[in-house]
Amino acid sequence: MDAINKLLGQKDDFLITLKENIETVISETDNNIVSEIDKKLEELQKDLLRLANSKEDYNDIADEIYRLREERHKALAEEAGKKGSKQRLEDMEKFINEQSILLEEYDEQLVRRLIEKITVYDDKLTIEFKSGVEIDIEK
Repeated sequence: MDAINKLLGQKDDFLITLKENIETVISETDNNIVSEIDKKLEELQKDLLRLANSKEDYNDIADEIYRLREERHKALAEEAGKKGSKQRLEDMEKFINEQSILLEEYDEQLVRRLIEKITVYDDKLTIEFKSGVEIDIEK
């Protein structure tokens, strides 16, 4: 709770960092990759049909189609992950904006929503929030 209260006490600085993280996630999202792969796949499938109908070797084109399908699958998975990250960051921003007082008691749901991991050292705890911000709490 100390880390969350420390975060709330530095709300303005934290919100600036959080907004920068959201903008980074948004700018990294490239919707054109999937559509470009789809165009290449369509062209290759036409070539594949043409070669198959003329009884020519089409193994190289078939291999490229499989490779592009895998690349498309990875791009879609990455895009979905970025959308999830963006949503978590926006949820965190909303929560922080809504908080007007420091928290006095432990809230399991809140901790799960905000904190990614806690690293325990001999002299401190390092709390990493899902936004990427880290706060050290001395023991």
